[in-house]
Amino acid sequence: MTLAEVTREHVLKAIELAKDMGRQKFLDAHKSGQARYFFLIHDGAFYDSKAILKAAHLSATGKTHGFSGGEAAAAPRLRRLGFRVVDVREVADSEVVQSSLDMELLPGEIKTRAELAAIFGGGSQGGVLPSGTTPTVLIYSDPKVGEELGYIDGWAPEDENGPLFEYTGHGLNDQTFDGVGNRSIRDHALQGRALRLFKAAGTVPGSDTVLHRYVGRFNLDEQQPFDARWRANKAGVMRKVIVFRLRPTGPFEQLVSDNIPPASETTAVLVPVDVTTSSLIDPEKNSKRRGSRSAIPELEFQRREAELDAEFRKFMQAHGRELKRFELKIKGLAAPMLTDLYDTTAHVLYELKGNMGRNAVRMAIGQLFDYSRHVVPAKPALAVLLPEEPHDDIKDLLDHAKIALVYRVGDTFVGVPGL
Repeated sequence: MTLAEVTREHVLKAIELAKDMGRQKFLDAHKSGQARYFFLIHDGAFYDSKAILKAAHLSATGKTHGFSGGEAAAAPRLRRLGFRVVDVREVADSEVVQSSLDMELLPGEIKTRAELAAIFGGGSQGGVLPSGTTPTVLIYSDPKVGEELGYIDGWAPEDENGPLFEYTGHGLNDQTFDGVGNRSIRDHALQGRALRLFKAAGTVPGSDTVLHRYVGRFNLDEQQPFDARWRANKAGVMRKVIVFRLRPTGPFEQLVSDNIPPASETTAVLVPVDVTTSSLIDPEKNSKRRGSRSAIPELEFQRREAELDAEFRKFMQAHGRELKRFELKIKGLAAPMLTDLYDTTAHVLYELKGNMGRNAVRMAIGQLFDYSRHVVPAKPALAVLLPEEPHDDIKDLLDHAKIALVYRVGDTFVGVPGL
């Protein structure tokens, strides 16, 4: 049996039926699952492409039709009939769907989770909920919960790339990407999903039902999607947390009350060596062949740094060196800074780079000069760690800046101060 019997009129009839029945009843009636990637766009609304075609075929023939290729198989036929079918994994197509969802809720509006689920999908429990009905990840931030766990979500100072919201990941101990919540935020672009952020806004009068204020639509920052920080849990035990860096990509509301308060004094605290952004990326798991399409290209550089970091730490441990990092908080600023490696034995501050390019080395020099002003004890020796021997002019640049050059040669490292 083919789909040749289905005409444009049959599809239009199926669309009207879906509008009348509502999404879930329509899907149940036609024994169809929710679309994950392919949506039919008609008159500004979007529909599950496979379910629509099944209903259209039933209208045309009185019989159901099986799709061996899943929802992707419905798209070509619907397009041949003159309908627009989008794949939300593609940037342009995803924006069409997200713009339609933007019209359903404005930033600043306050709703219960049940009301939000009716718009975006998602469940009633949890702080991060990937929706099963729309290409959305819903993120719920509650200041009371955050304060108990030792962190504050909110707007960080705006930088050259625009407004920035910091959201702390989930996990009572060292946080990882093993859980669905943290992983769904990290991978949202690959899955064609938008991040929609909500903040707790009290309760419904006379009940315990929590209200949530819609902040807006976000994507992860492309250059630095997340940071690692060192924070205490409820029991006062220090652990590594993931701080996601969110950039608005649609309508959003920025209230002063949502801003992260600045530090009251400048501090430099030594933290474990594995509290770093690159340590969140397992170099072994990410050494396998990857596809050409990446949601966040910058992660490729971080993977290289993660490999270099792991190899250098192993090398230094074998030589009896203790490595830490500094978390720097600057008076009057909200966002802390985390240095790369610090050799406590030789008092050397390192900056790692995953490539030997001039811009990368220039950035390393600037970072070292910036960080070294605040570390304790003062005036550490400075070193740049690279994966290979750089060009002679790069060597001369580092020598001119009185910064040591350390690089990998086979299974060892050359230029390590004190070795």
